[in-house]
Amino acid sequence: MQKPSWKWVLIFNLVLDLPMAIVMSISATLLNKAPLVFFPNLLSNIIIGFVLAFLINVILPIPLISAGFAGLFKIKPHTIGESLVGGLPVCLIFTFGIGLPLSIFNIFVASKNVPGMTFSFGAAWGSFMSTFLPLYAILYIVAFIMTPIAATCANKACGR
Repeated sequence: MQKPSWKWVLIFNLVLDLPMAIVMSISATLLNKAPLVFFPNLLSNIIIGFVLAFLINVILPIPLISAGFAGLFKIKPHTIGESLVGGLPVCLIFTFGIGLPLSIFNIFVASKNVPGMTFSFGAAWGSFMSTFLPLYAILYIVAFIMTPIAATCANKACGR
């Protein structure tokens, strides 16, 4: 397996990370029973979520983590089984890597805008943990659907 070009990485991440950021931002807002205000709240969450997802994909060897985890269970490479099992730890990384910072950001912003409210990491952690399982499940489904689409788009754009 050759190292992908920056063009491939960029296109792959645009196609995969933007839907993940949008779905996570909307889902977290609805799960917290907060109003779905597009500007500036939701838009800023989508942008932050996209940047975090992009950084995670660029910094961490996500394909190796996925394949390595599936390999622990002796699942054949490049199969649907590898995608299903390999996605488990990857979605855990993304749920924590996107969800927790967004919870911290949103509690911080709320503490500045709501009279008498102060920021507390405990409140941010509680907010994140209250949405963790549903966000994990939603992200797992979105990633499972979007990953092959993103790879196909990136391959076509790079002439593969």
